[in-house]
Amino acid sequence: MILGVDLGTTYSAAAVMTENGPRLIPNALGEVLTPSVVGVDLDGKLLVGRAALELAIVHPDRCASVFKRHMGSDWTTTLDGKTFSPEQLSAFVLASLKQDAEVHRGVPVERAVITVPAYFNEHQRKATLRAGQMAGLTVERILNEPTAAAIAYGLSEAEDQRVAVVFDLGGGTFDISVVEQFEGMLEVQSSSGETFLGGEDFTTAMVARILESQGYVYERAEHEHRQMVARLRAECERAKRRLSRESHVTVRVPNEGGTFSPDAPTIEISRQQMEGWTESVLARVELPVRRALGDAGLKRADVDEVILVGGATRMPAVLERVEAMFGRQPRCSLNPDEVVALGAAVQAG
Repeated sequence: MILGVDLGTTYSAAAVMTENGPRLIPNALGEVLTPSVVGVDLDGKLLVGRAALELAIVHPDRCASVFKRHMGSDWTTTLDGKTFSPEQLSAFVLASLKQDAEVHRGVPVERAVITVPAYFNEHQRKATLRAGQMAGLTVERILNEPTAAAIAYGLSEAEDQRVAVVFDLGGGTFDISVVEQFEGMLEVQSSSGETFLGGEDFTTAMVARILESQGYVYERAEHEHRQMVARLRAECERAKRRLSRESHVTVRVPNEGGTFSPDAPTIEISRQQMEGWTESVLARVELPVRRALGDAGLKRADVDEVILVGGATRMPAVLERVEAMFGRQPRCSLNPDEVVALGAAVQAG
């Protein structure tokens, strides 16, 4: 069995090709999305996924996240006195997905197709390959994420020649790719993006504004009151997701110890207010879009369809921006968090 893996910045997923098409594999908690977070608890036990994400709220110094942004670099982090590279941390996530797949399918898993952003350079791709090998996997192919998304949407099976733009705004990275289908072949014509742009940055903008309203400076608070910032970030992450469905949310503000006192202040935030706070973050997608189209020698009118990938594309402001940029309604019938893993499973099959 060959596993299709979306090794994401904030969440990762694995899928396998079955007789009935690609199927996502649930982890031990029954969830198909595993947080890309690694931690070491007070007993020195290694934690991966949801357990590490929850530990990060009370002991942020014992956890690492968003390390995909540093793949292929000499960046390291120290957890419980031990130093880890991005490859090692990614290997822990991959090993966890491998174990979940073996339990769920009842057979050993030794091979995988792993996806990466199309703009990843050779160093970043080799680092991903090494992470797979550390996890005990033979990596059959490193697959571009936009190609995987296009496969999941069946673009490779289209009868006529088509040009699609894959707009991938995930938790930590932004990737815009122009994909052309011709005679059953998919080719990435051009790609651009930002390694440090994603849903995490929208959450950070909310956290910074709330801290500001309480008399704190974000950068200083992050250094001096890590538990408070970690708890507030978790609150803001939930609020951000709710604002995709609701017009108003209420956020509780923790104290400096990272707990909620009985009289903890609350702040009501509207969707319009959130969009104002994050307008400068969202505006950063414009330049990579222009660059990708320019490199492909295309105008926006030449694009036949736009495919949305990544959880951050659920935000109404993102949907509106994409529709305004391309003058068409984007395709998002498949879950944007799962589409890359599904495409990787088809490729693996």
